[in-house]
Amino acid sequence: MTGAIAALSRLVGRKRLIMLAAATALAAATEGIGLVLLVPLVASLDGGSVLAELPVTLPDWPLGTLLAAFVALVSLRAVADVWRSLLAQRIEIAAVDSLRMRAVNALLGAEWRALAAMEQSANRALIVTSVDRVGEAVHHFTAILRAGLVLGALAIAALALSASAALAGAAACLAALFALRNLRRQARTLGEELTRRYEAIYARIEATLSALRLVKSFGRERAEARELSQTFRHMRKAEYAYVRSAATARALLQVAAAAILALAVWLAVTWWAIPAAVLLAFVALAVRAVPLLDTFQSAAQSWNHAAPALAQAQALIARAEAGAESPASGDAPRLTSAIALEDASYAHDPARPALVQVSLFIPQGALAVLTGPSGAGKSTVADLLGGLVSPDSGQVLVDGQPLVDGARQAWRTRVAYVQQEAVLFAGSVRDNLLWAEPEADEARLREALERASAGFVHALPDGLDCPLGEGGRALSGGERQRIALARALLREPDLLILDEATSAVDPASEAQIAQAVAALEGRCTVLIIGHRGQLAQSAPLQFHIEHGRLRRA
Repeated sequence: MTGAIAALSRLVGRKRLIMLAAATALAAATEGIGLVLLVPLVASLDGGSVLAELPVTLPDWPLGTLLAAFVALVSLRAVADVWRSLLAQRIEIAAVDSLRMRAVNALLGAEWRALAAMEQSANRALIVTSVDRVGEAVHHFTAILRAGLVLGALAIAALALSASAALAGAAACLAALFALRNLRRQARTLGEELTRRYEAIYARIEATLSALRLVKSFGRERAEARELSQTFRHMRKAEYAYVRSAATARALLQVAAAAILALAVWLAVTWWAIPAAVLLAFVALAVRAVPLLDTFQSAAQSWNHAAPALAQAQALIARAEAGAESPASGDAPRLTSAIALEDASYAHDPARPALVQVSLFIPQGALAVLTGPSGAGKSTVADLLGGLVSPDSGQVLVDGQPLVDGARQAWRTRVAYVQQEAVLFAGSVRDNLLWAEPEADEARLREALERASAGFVHALPDGLDCPLGEGGRALSGGERQRIALARALLREPDLLILDEATSAVDPASEAQIAQAVAALEGRCTVLIIGHRGQLAQSAPLQFHIEHGRLRRA
């Protein structure tokens, strides 16, 4: 728990935690003092004779003064509770938002090599779902803090009334909490299991929804529903196990607390002969302490259950930050002569190199095509030339200058990329174009559309402001791809990479895209990744790669 609290301190700031502890301590102190004041209040009714028998000196004030002091203490506690509640809420929100953004920023700042090795469905599950459980953990932490400090204040108040009775009661309460330690440990194991179940559910749902066309084509609707149902049952089983454990702990603690209270009253009357006024205050203290013990146990168990989400988020952040890339530095290199690979080798897995000493030279303004079977290394070549990754050996050269460190990140601002499946965002055509170049004016948007043979946009309802729906579902595959090409051209890139950009479009759309790309010759260097088709055939510069080795086609 100490490590988790240290992580929480880094997330929300030590100052906030200290302020929360101060507000909680103030509320706890006023509660303890208020309960101790019950003794002089009751004693004032019989002349205050019992006050002389107490181990500490309590004020022998008139009844009116005591009542006024009691009201003042309750008012101060109410203000402190409001302060504490607001601080706790701010800390909970700050912890969730800070952790979520740290995870997002760590992923965005990581090298592509590190990102490609991660399971992104698990990352999405963590950012969307598991991080919210960190908020639950923080909530339970504040409950533990409050219950612990109030119990401490009540213990001090009890010591002021009778040291022997207070120590006996405290020992019994600690023994009860100690007896339940295994249930608190079990909660962490159950929390880790629930975290795994959340990941499994997210991955299963994502796989099913992304393959809906395939599911229906193969008649797999019922099978997919059964598998999803099974995944949900596993999650509910993990949740039920925790609820059962928490309920068991609560029931045992309540029985133990009732027994302790009964024994304490019996001893106070028959063994310690505590005066009635003091006994009344002790009973009030005990009655207040019992639900606090339950709160402390339940919150500690809930903290252990939710804490694995914090550990998981920290592990993701650490992994992503370990793979962080250097920030962009200096001016972006400009391609005015040629871009080249020189003896470049790269391996995703050391046992299976993707590229082996590949050398490639593409003059500025040329149209080049790279063909080869699946898994031959085509996309890896594109990633190297586009500055996404660095070679394990050899180098990438832009006008003879190697792309290393911050220069590689800066070079990416001069590169545009169009992948096989056009990625369009929910919003209008304009929104999707401006995503690449937010400052572009109307004239530039129209020019980019014309250069990409995407003039059909002007005939859409509302033209540039036509909503496209999720993923551009309102358009055909060819139309989506031409808008993606227009978005890429809007950047005025030095290098345009088309990665299987026409493999999923109809021949008419492919012909329009091929015509648009052919018109770029001399204005922009274009690398076409593709097996075959009009676009691949239109490039005068042809390369072929197989088993990670390159040759001129």
